Amino acid sequence: PLLRSDAVISPAGGPSYDGGGGYNVITWDPRGEYASGGILQLDNPFYEGRDVSAIISWATSDSNPARSQAKLEDVRSGDPLIGMVGGSYGGTIQLTAAGIDPRIDAIVPQLAWNSLLSSLYPNDNQFKTAMGAGLMLALTFTGARINPQIYGGVLTGATIGLLTQTAQAVLASSGPTALLNTLTAPTLLFQGLEDVLFGPSEAVANAQAILANPYGVPVKMVWFCGGHGTCLDPLNPNQDTLGFIDNLKWLDEYVAGNPPLDPIPTFQWYDQRGVHWSDDLLPFQPGFNSQNHYSTAGSGGLLAIVSALGGSGPSPLNRMPYSIGNAGSARNALNIKVSPPTGSQIVGAPELSFSYSGLGISRTVYAQLVDDTTGRVLGNIVTPVPVTLDGRTHTVTLPMENIAYTALPGDSLTLQITSSAANLENFTSFGIVNITDVTIDLPIRAVTDPRF
Repeated sequence: PLLRSDAVISPAGGPSYDGGGGYNVITWDPRGEYASGGILQLDNPFYEGRDVSAIISWATSDSNPARSQAKLEDVRSGDPLIGMVGGSYGGTIQLTAAGIDPRIDAIVPQLAWNSLLSSLYPNDNQFKTAMGAGLMLALTFTGARINPQIYGGVLTGATIGLLTQTAQAVLASSGPTALLNTLTAPTLLFQGLEDVLFGPSEAVANAQAILANPYGVPVKMVWFCGGHGTCLDPLNPNQDTLGFIDNLKWLDEYVAGNPPLDPIPTFQWYDQRGVHWSDDLLPFQPGFNSQNHYSTAGSGGLLAIVSALGGSGPSPLNRMPYSIGNAGSARNALNIKVSPPTGSQIVGAPELSFSYSGLGISRTVYAQLVDDTTGRVLGNIVTPVPVTLDGRTHTVTLPMENIAYTALPGDSLTLQITSSAANLENFTSFGIVNITDVTIDLPIRAVTDPRF
């Protein structure tokens, strides 16, 4: 209804918008699901991507009984004015399709991935067993017809935490990845800060790739409380309404050609208290973080790697199964106090570094930031850190998942390095590791808002 009316009208004086137009809506069952034939290939450009191109061609063909309702950008070529919106599987298909079909004029991908390999198998090291297996069970329950190689990958991933080279190739071929180099459609990215399947780093990777291509594509981004997981932070009462309005504004500007009087900020996000923020720069662009980085260090210690000893999550148990992939404060962990300056924000990816030596067969330890005020892990997301337990000394440095946190008086965080995580559980792992010289570097943005 919102697309057809091109309007969002909120009661009691809430945010509202009327674009003065309206859109015809085409939707479909993706291949391999429900009433569609074929085999599900996870938004592969050679399958689902070509399906979208075929639908666009159908919309302006004689086969469409409502062909006259498809407004054309170019009458001679029959190029229609087309925008795409949708989330998750319906978000990634936009990036995939727009990368191969320039007839798509604007896209609004929500909860999309950049690479299934980086999102389901981060650091080529540990499979997301909880969310990966849960996703597969959901597809199976709905009767989806799936590429059998995907089943094999999930089986080895869920049992031993590893993906075969074939499984990795299947995941790497699904989604936009290199196609973003050719994408020309203006892109408004929505990503959940609590998305334990496709975290904010996937949206960052998509934005960076599009901005790096030679076409000067407009790119904006919104981080909101939600995603594949559970929003445990206070929810801003206007979050969903503002999101709907931004969807319409983007289509009005780049599909209908009617730029709104109040333009969409380049970057918007909601912090751990549900406060809405915006900036003219994206979080990875120079100048966004207006202060020097904040760093703190700790000595570390000895960590036993046994999953039953109390690693991260799932949390909270009363919201299962939706919270099965959530991180939670760990009992078996090395703890380092982190106290960013009062009146500052951490918006972006902290960088973690430490040295270690150990013995065992585990390939991973896990890092997370716990909000000492609430006892919850920021974003409910834990970062897997690859380790090699061969008795030698090694050093590892890597970015943690992106977060959005505002430091008020009395606030502090705790960095935890722990032995296991519910979302990446591997019951075959064990070992012992001595971690030393721990450093965490936080991107700091000064808060100038009078509310703080």
